[in-house]
Amino acid sequence: MAARIRAHDWAATSLGAVEGWPPCLRAAVDLLLPSGFAMVALWGPECIQIYNDAYRDLMGARHPGGLGQAAAACWWEIRDATAPIYRRVRAGETVMLQDTLFPRTRDGRPEDAWFTLSYSPIRDADGSIPGILLVIVEATRQHRAEGALRQSEERLAAIFANAAVGLSELAQDGRFLRANDEICRLLGRPREEVLRLSILDVTHPDDVPPSLDAVAEVLRRNRPVSLDKRYLRPDGTFVWANSRVQVLHHATGQPSTLLAVTADLTERRAAEARLRESEAQFRALANLVPVILWRSDAKGTSHSQNQSYLDYSGQTAEEAQNLGWLEAIHPEDRGSAREAFRSGHDSGRPIATQHRIRRRDGQYRWFLVRQVPITDQRERVTQWFGAAMDVHEMHELQARQAVMVDELQHRTRNLITVVRSIAQQTMARTGPTEQFREQFNDRLAALSRVQGLLSRSDQEPITIRALIRAELDALGTPALLERVALEGPVVALRKASVQTLALALHELATNARKYGALSDDRGELWVSWDTYGTDDGERRLLLTWLEEGTAQADDEQGAARRGYGRELIERALPYALKARTSYALRDGELRCAIDLPLTEPATALRW
Repeated sequence: MAARIRAHDWAATSLGAVEGWPPCLRAAVDLLLPSGFAMVALWGPECIQIYNDAYRDLMGARHPGGLGQAAAACWWEIRDATAPIYRRVRAGETVMLQDTLFPRTRDGRPEDAWFTLSYSPIRDADGSIPGILLVIVEATRQHRAEGALRQSEERLAAIFANAAVGLSELAQDGRFLRANDEICRLLGRPREEVLRLSILDVTHPDDVPPSLDAVAEVLRRNRPVSLDKRYLRPDGTFVWANSRVQVLHHATGQPSTLLAVTADLTERRAAEARLRESEAQFRALANLVPVILWRSDAKGTSHSQNQSYLDYSGQTAEEAQNLGWLEAIHPEDRGSAREAFRSGHDSGRPIATQHRIRRRDGQYRWFLVRQVPITDQRERVTQWFGAAMDVHEMHELQARQAVMVDELQHRTRNLITVVRSIAQQTMARTGPTEQFREQFNDRLAALSRVQGLLSRSDQEPITIRALIRAELDALGTPALLERVALEGPVVALRKASVQTLALALHELATNARKYGALSDDRGELWVSWDTYGTDDGERRLLLTWLEEGTAQADDEQGAARRGYGRELIERALPYALKARTSYALRDGELRCAIDLPLTEPATALRW
């Protein structure tokens, strides 16, 4: 405390810097610092605290904040009681308080202590009293010694009268001296009979030796001992109970006795038996099913696997603990598996992933792995249950299917190439125009792009943005796309609507490049879309295609844009996709709206 006092910023308090302290305060500090008694100087009107090491030990959590703090702020809960004492001392009186209760913390545990307190004035040279010296002398041991025996009997009597567990006081030879209602109920005997017996008279013969050892241990080491034992009843049955025995000390000259606290274990042992039976049934069921099952603690570290996992992986139950099961996962999948389980454990949410697990012969097979949390009434995760199902054949089938789809896509493109070649050869002989050749090739290219999207639709759903972007990218001029704005949410399309809608978008994009907003450097194209629901629960998509600042006059554009594209939008889309469309060209602006269902239309039942 001397070091703390020297280092404290006293200039920030009403006392000011140490150099300016009056001699009487310095003398008081010099007096209290080396003292073995708890002492504190309370200085000035605020009673600023300066204390020694012994007083520090009484401060508990109030230290070190209490140094330099006003006493009323530090000990706020007793300030109303201490204020009159301070006034008396400042008037020149020394105040003594005997057997004062003072809560404190010892060895990290709170306890009650009793002290004698002496408040005396600290006088200055002129006779004034600027401070108070408080000396505290502990009287806990004496106070406890006087009251312990007196209160012991009172507490014991109250406990015997109100306890819900069995209580009995025993002589050192085991005779019952006192018994409450619950111990009499457990023994199945009236109190008068119990008080004529010894504890050994009501103990199962097989449990007598450990009972004698327990009593000897209590008396020898003066420490409580607990054991589970069986108590006999007059009808020959017995009841399981737990007895905790400890020494009761009495007044000088009186022998010690034993206090036995006895709790009925009937329900607990029945519950334990049911739990063991349930655990056995679970293990039998878990080992019966052909999939891998496991159970882990709330943190996912301690695992209990079924026999299927142990047989498959070749790991022992001990090897699988503390993330040891990761060793059986393929090195390429290990990181993602660890992250999936970590994320699930942190969020308390179910886990679903696929990874490869090594078989005992070294082969890796694909498994579908899922794990779900089990929560208590407060929605806290208490444990996890997981299952892993072998999907290796299905995984390989999907891989083969992907190869087949790629092959089909390749052949479809080759077929389109053949169709294009045939058309070109036919046109070379029959003499069609170059415009026909160009449009025919463009439309075949659009179909080819759609086939590419459809071939990946199982792994990557086709969105309206992807479809629009594919047609705009096909224009082949990146500079044009700087004048194109796309705006709308992620919307997945029906496979059945993709091909026809793609052809319509292709016609719009091609015409915008040739005749519309993208035919020079002045126009702009804005494509927006959104979804909405109808009153009958249908979900629909509304797409708006808006070109502004078109290069040609309206009558020139109208003539150029009448043809296959407009017919496709105004006739084919409503017929094939149940769409509602509009197509308007005026004042240097083209506005096209396409409103189509996102779900399959309902079909009537046919008998």
